[in-house]
Amino acid sequence: MLSKIRQISNYLLFTLLFIAIYGSVLYFPFKWLSAYSHLYAFLGNFALIVIILAADELTLKMLQSEEFVMQMRKKKDTEKIYHSLQKVFGNIISFKTGLYLFYVLILIGSLIIELDPTLVGENLGDFIHANNYSILLLIALDMLIGQFSKDRERMKKISEKLRISLTEKQE
Repeated sequence: MLSKIRQISNYLLFTLLFIAIYGSVLYFPFKWLSAYSHLYAFLGNFALIVIILAADELTLKMLQSEEFVMQMRKKKDTEKIYHSLQKVFGNIISFKTGLYLFYVLILIGSLIIELDPTLVGENLGDFIHANNYSILLLIALDMLIGQFSKDRERMKKISEKLRISLTEKQE
């Protein structure tokens, strides 16, 4: 029971840390860009979402790659490295999950501000309102990337079946 509480606490701590860092990385450029145009601020937010989704995909692909495994095998104490990686994997969430949670909190904050605008300052209120629909953008991009990956895998399988079928008939 105590280990479960510790694990949940670690998830919460790393998630809050991610949200704080991502929120800061998003807020300050947003504030700067919105002085020029809200469109620029939106495009900056869009670019950051794409970058985080791409980083999440690349991280997962890198961790599953043969090259990563070969690099880990070259180390002296592979058992120790494996246990360290397991500990890290057990305490963190993916970038994508943190991103979803951030935008859910933005959506909730937006509703709260609509009900009582005096709870936050004008700058923070503008930031939250400008980003309250970003979760829809995130979902759409995430689904598009997922669908693209599925389509690529499906096409590889179809291509391989066709290659086998066509080469069998020639022999």
